[in-house]
Amino acid sequence: MKIPFKVALSHLLLASLATLAAGTWAAAADVALVSAKNSRVAAINSTDLAKIIKTTHRWSDGRDLMVVLTDPSSPQMRVVAEKLLSLTAEDFRRSIEAANRDRLVFVVVSSDDEALKMLQSNPGAIALVNVYSINSSIDVWKIDGRLPLEHTYLLHSQ
Repeated sequence: MKIPFKVALSHLLLASLATLAAGTWAAAADVALVSAKNSRVAAINSTDLAKIIKTTHRWSDGRDLMVVLTDPSSPQMRVVAEKLLSLTAEDFRRSIEAANRDRLVFVVVSSDDEALKMLQSNPGAIALVNVYSINSSIDVWKIDGRLPLEHTYLLHSQ
């Protein structure tokens, strides 16, 4: 059975658009760990990072931790919850609520731009933002010796 040219072309176009959309969504979920420019630390191992975010809520020197992030149920924060913290999105949301009962540990903002602005007024804070939000006003952290655009970076969505 021969497929008409217009039908074949439309199927090819739909397949191409689906592939492009899937690639765009995956890239949109890639997360970078960032802090204000010239912060004291710009590298951490994933085990220590998970521990301070998930349980201690303090830096190794005893200073309080503040984590700025967007909607915990968003695709990019699901990457953080699952790959870094080994939590479901719902468990991540609950842990944020529990940590914030005693003091403000997690600041949930509406956009990555707002997260970056929070870093400027909170120099000891870290933020988890989309890699496409990175700009010259922040330091990008290495996790396990890797930067966000490296294929083996922990918070890479794929």
